[in-house]
Amino acid sequence: MHSLDHEELQNENERLRARIQDLEEALFADVPVPVEFRLTTQEARVFGVLIKRELATRTAILAALYDDLGRDQAEPKIVDVFVCKLRKKVAPFGIEISTVWGRGWCMDAAVRGRFHTQDREAAE
Repeated sequence: MHSLDHEELQNENERLRARIQDLEEALFADVPVPVEFRLTTQEARVFGVLIKRELATRTAILAALYDDLGRDQAEPKIVDVFVCKLRKKVAPFGIEISTVWGRGWCMDAAVRGRFHTQDREAAE
């Protein structure tokens, strides 16, 4: 078996850390949210997961809320609270968050597409 020297291990760790950061940004990156939505930082993270994914699972939302903060995750039921609050705030803007029983939550593909377009335009 080939053993890696210290420098090779450090390089491998740096590549893996960069890859993890890329994946986390792709999955949970903040989405530009209109100020009129009046979302808290945590609600905006949940909104970002809903926009970035066809189906937002409880696990994905918990990861977006807590994993990068370096603290323990809250009880999984907290996701229900965030989704409930978020639904109330975005409903007046014609945005509906649907429950996929036993699996998670989703938003209409047209709404998700609208925010993906805004996200790309903001990056340019």
